[in-house]
Order: sequence, then C-alpha cells, then structure tokens
Amino acid sequence: MTESQALIWDETFPSLLLKGQGTTSFLHGQTTADVFAEKELDRIFMCCWLSTKGSLKAVLEIRLSDDMAEIVIICGEINSIRDGFESVIFPADKVKLEVIDPIRRRQEINNNNSWKESDFSWIDKNNFSIDGITKYKKATKEELEGWKIRQGIPSFDKEMNGETNPYELGLADTINLDKGCYLGQEAMAKFFRSKSLKYQLRYWEAYGENDNFQIGKKFFNTNKNEGYKKNVGVVTSSIRVDDNFFNGLALIKKTFLDHDFCFSENGDSITIKKPISFTNPF
Repeated sequence: MTESQALIWDETFPSLLLKGQGTTSFLHGQTTADVFAEKELDRIFMCCWLSTKGSLKAVLEIRLSDDMAEIVIICGEINSIRDGFESVIFPADKVKLEVIDPIRRRQEINNNNSWKESDFSWIDKNNFSIDGITKYKKATKEELEGWKIRQGIPSFDKEMNGETNPYELGLADTINLDKGCYLGQEAMAKFFRSKSLKYQLRYWEAYGENDNFQIGKKFFNTNKNEGYKKNVGVVTSSIRVDDNFFNGLALIKKTFLDHDFCFSENGDSITIKKPISFTNPF
C-alpha cells in the first residue's frame, strides 16, 4: 500500500525589509513582541501590528539579522503596513523601509496542533531542492482554505474587520504584556485588566442552504419556532464543503461562548467549536 502524502501549506507572502541601526528598537515600539528578547533567541517570531485602539491590523513573522529585519505579512495588507510604518519613521529612528520580493513559506498541515506551534520554514527563491521531497503534497486552494478555517487563522477584511482585537481572535499568545510601550498597548492593557471582550472567534459547521450561511448572516440562540430568539453572533467566513454542508468562522458574543449549538435565521442547527489555534485571552 502506498503511504499517503502529507499536505503542505506552501504560500508566498508579501514582505518588507527594515534596515538600519534602529531596526530592533523601532519594531519593539510598533509590534506586540518583545523584539529585543526575540533577537537574542535568533529565530523567526510572530507578532501583531495594531491600531491605537488595539484592533488587529496585521499578523507578522519577523526574522532579525544584525541591523536588518525581514517582515512577512501573514495576514494584512502590505500597503497599509508600509504607509503606517513610514508615517512614524523619523531620522532619529535610523531605519529605512522597503518592499522586497515576496517570501515563500512552507509548513506541514496538521489538524491536531496549532499552526503557531508547528515547524515552518522560509524558502530561499533559489532553493529548488525542497520541491523534490516526495512525502509532501502541496495543498489545493480548497484544502488550504478549509484548514485555515478550522485553525481559525484570521483573514483580512473578514475576521480582521478594523474592530476586532487579538484577544478576540485567539492571538493572545502573540501579545507580550511585560514589554515597554508599543502601538496599541494602552488598549490591550485595558482589555486585559477588564477581562471584557465583545466577541470571541469560533469555528462553525452546519447542514443547510447556502443563503443561510453567507458572510454577514447572524446566528441565534433558539430555533425560529421556539419563540423569542437572541442574536448570538455573525458569520465572518464561510465555505461550502459539499452540496449542503458548510463551515466557517464566526464572531460569537461572550454571553454565548459556553453554547455548543446555535441556529441560523431559518432554523438550521449549527455546531460551534473553538478553533484549533485559538489561545484563550485571559
């Protein structure tokens, strides 16, 4: 019997290069990571870039080397990040930002563990030997989309809607609470102190009609035939798996997070689960 090939997340991401003596200090003040500590560990690390009110604008992976940092944009919009960084760069920062060729990233798909805890690699564009490894198979667009949804990887203009913050989206493990000031720190500290969030991200799956599960559709706590119903949350991502089976992501209100089921507007039963990579906020 032929052994099945493991699926690989193989994707090329937009990237930036930050150069200069102040690279580490600048990124420390702009992102949620303790960049000075990460530099000592000499590894690629993940962090978030936030707005002043703490909403998530980008998920980044960063590799530091001497007075330089390669920045891969896992989730986010490169022009927004470039403009945001450049708007706060001053001569005293001693850094220069430029757009570089996209960086290719590979990671084995694992349905049991968080993608944030699994091994991955950035592939040099001149290294073609990696393509010859036969035990891996590049996931199709559909396979990758389904895996990302089950993991709970946020998408730009979907889960990342300009209002949601890393705690709501399961990215608490990318927030360093002990570092000094950074963009969005006051808002994140307030969320942490109050332990109060409007929503949390959840994975959902259901059988029904496509119109019932489109992005923006609301979920409810009871069947439409059971009388008064309350709005539980809203669909942020949705895919059709087969003819009448759908799954996706939704922002669920904090008062309904202990519910395993909810209903569409038309009464379809919906199963709700915590995404694989979701890190509890507090």
